[in-house]
Amino acid sequence: MNKVDESIKKTCKKLNLSELNYIKCICRFTKDTINSAKKDIKDNLDIGNDKKRVWALFGKDGKDWYCLEVGSSNNIQTEILSNLQSMQQEPKAVWKGAYFHKDEKLFAFQTYMDRASCKYRGMLQLCEEFCWCEIDIDSYVGANQLPEDMESNDINDHLENYVEAKFAYDTKALFWNPSPATNGNKEKAILQELEKVEKLKMAQKG
Repeated sequence: MNKVDESIKKTCKKLNLSELNYIKCICRFTKDTINSAKKDIKDNLDIGNDKKRVWALFGKDGKDWYCLEVGSSNNIQTEILSNLQSMQQEPKAVWKGAYFHKDEKLFAFQTYMDRASCKYRGMLQLCEEFCWCEIDIDSYVGANQLPEDMESNDINDHLENYVEAKFAYDTKALFWNPSPATNGNKEKAILQELEKVEKLKMAQKG
C-alpha cells in the first residue's frame, strides 16, 4: 500500500497544521531527506530533558495531513532520532552455519524485524511528506479546557499523558496505542474516560 487507504481517510481527521497554535515543528522531511533531517536535529535542535514532553508525527497524503503517531518522553530529541532511524532499517536476510559447518548456509533469519522498525517503515510507505512537532503542553491545555468529569484520573498530575491521549483521540492518530499502565502511566485510563464521555454525549443526543 503506497498511499493512505480511502477507508482510513474516513476515520482519520484531516488537519491544517497552520491552525494548530500549540505545535512547534521540529523537522519536516520526505523519504529522500531523512538523513538531512537527522543531521539537522543532531546539530541544531536544543530541547532540554528537564521535563516530559509530548510530540506528534504528521504525514501528508496528497493535499491532506493526518496524525500518524503521538508520544511523550523526557528526551524527545533522542526518541525522534531513534524513530527516524527505524524508518530506514530495512529487513535483511542473514544466513548462518554451525560450529562444525561454518561455510554451510543452514538457516536464515531477518534483521530489523522489531515492532518499531516495522511500524515506522509502514508510515514511510503511506505518506509523501512528514512533519515532526512538539506539542506545547501548557498551550494545548489552555486551548482545550480540562474536563471536570475526568478528575478521577488526576489529570493535573499527568498532563503529558492527558495531552498525548486526547490529541491522539481527537485526531484518530493512525498508529497510536496507549502505553501500558506502568510507572504511573495514565494514558489507557484517560483514553477509556474519553471514550466513556463521548458515548454519554452520543446517548444524550440520541
